[in-house]
Amino acid sequence: MKRALVIDALVIALAFVVMDANIPSATIEHVYANGAFAWMNAAFAPLSNRVPFAVGDLEVILVLAGLTAGWIVGLRRARGSRLRAVAVLLAHTAALAAAIVIAFNLLWGWNYRRLPVAARVDYQASRVTAASVSAFADRIAAILNDDAGPAHARMRIESAADMRAELARDFLPVVARLGDTWPVVVTVPKTTIAERIYEMAGVGGQYDPFAFETLLNAAFLPFEVPRALAHEWSHAAGFGDEGDANLIGTLTCLRSPDPLIRYSGAYWTYGELPESDRRRLHLTPAVLADFKAGNERYLRYYNPRLFTISWSFYDRYLRANGVAGGVVSYSRFIRLLVGTSFDASGLPLRERGR
Repeated sequence: MKRALVIDALVIALAFVVMDANIPSATIEHVYANGAFAWMNAAFAPLSNRVPFAVGDLEVILVLAGLTAGWIVGLRRARGSRLRAVAVLLAHTAALAAAIVIAFNLLWGWNYRRLPVAARVDYQASRVTAASVSAFADRIAAILNDDAGPAHARMRIESAADMRAELARDFLPVVARLGDTWPVVVTVPKTTIAERIYEMAGVGGQYDPFAFETLLNAAFLPFEVPRALAHEWSHAAGFGDEGDANLIGTLTCLRSPDPLIRYSGAYWTYGELPESDRRRLHLTPAVLADFKAGNERYLRYYNPRLFTISWSFYDRYLRANGVAGGVVSYSRFIRLLVGTSFDASGLPLRERGR
């Protein structure tokens, strides 16, 4: 008993060490993100892609089943004080949670410590002016209006697999330009058994580092999928910050020759534009119909209370992992898009010296 409690204490202490370890950014970039994590992606993502169901669901079920069984057996075998038995079981449970924290950081979480995209590219805050943001908003509206018809035509003839292949071709050069020196294995999106809960909480997707897989809302409309998937692929490529993932996902789509993918990037970006610009922009009836359909899809099972709880929790989670803006980092990508210089292919220019 004492040995088990000592092990529990050591595991909990190790979790704090792993979370708070002061690791140089160069080590994170070259040894972890482009080293150990890259190896894990190459080794495990292809295996996960071959499994037709969400491996993470199975992992959660097994952990909860094991935890429940452990409590039942521990209480039944308790000798003497029941309160002491509960205290011991709580210690074991805390150690299990600590082990999960350790695994999370080693499998993916240390990617939060990578340099942000803003420090990797030729970004200047002085470029972000009212005029430049308005010009960018005009570009987004033009893509929406011009590509609505071709995008819907592509939806009728392009398979999901073909779309993903095209999206991957657009995506991989972006993450390579931003610092990934390895061939990222993109993930095949899956649906979780908790799909309805995700929809109620307004969650559209998630990268599961314990299963090396991407979960995506099965109710997404076809024109919502490409940008949402590219966002999650950004996490699979080792970019943890949500604003950076939004930037990567949007760049992937906007530089694509495929009108469906390009339309998806503009569709998701439009809602992040300043309200003053959205009020003056003109969208065609076809585009407005898509926004209405997307809003109806979103509100079908939306639960405001669950949304508030989940996003409050996620905000704290992001801040705990060094994302200073919390969930606000989602919308920061507009400033990055406007304030960054790009080459002729739509790839961001690297910061001088990098």
